[in-house]
Amino acid sequence: MSAKLSAAAAALQALSNPTRLAILAAIADRNQRQVPVVLGELGFDLRVVAKEVGRLTEAGLLAKVRGQLIADLAPLGELAEAVVEATALARAIPPSSPLRRYLVHGRIEALPKRPADLDAFAAVLCTLLPNGRKLTEAEVNDCLAQAGDDVAGLRRLLVDLHFVRRNGSAEYEVIEHPIEV
Repeated sequence: MSAKLSAAAAALQALSNPTRLAILAAIADRNQRQVPVVLGELGFDLRVVAKEVGRLTEAGLLAKVRGQLIADLAPLGELAEAVVEATALARAIPPSSPLRRYLVHGRIEALPKRPADLDAFAAVLCTLLPNGRKLTEAEVNDCLAQAGDDVAGLRRLLVDLHFVRRNGSAEYEVIEHPIEV
């Protein structure tokens, strides 16, 4: 997984430069129109183009095929998937689990409606919280922020379904539950 994340970081770093991004876009456009790529015709200083093409090639976004530069944008989707799989919920929910349908980019956008799915999701959310100690509301919020934006809603869900116990002083404690994802 860390090799994929390193590749994702390299590709994102390569794309963070506006000139590099523009060069990649120009090459991809020419590839799509099936027009040969001539570096001097990309609209940039030739020395800059040569240097940036090298960086894009190192990042795996350009390749030379039969003497022609080809933009390979497919790795971007694979890299995005690697980043998603590194999120806390994606690590906690197996790829084959039906709960995956509630994730968008590795985070929950809306809670399941079916009670069984809601219980299973709450059990997964509990895995984001440390066991065996009392937590403040801020600590619970920090942990649940890995899962989605509505931390208050997620926190209420865990309390309402009795996965987490809350006392009057806003201390929280995970109640042990078997996890079936």
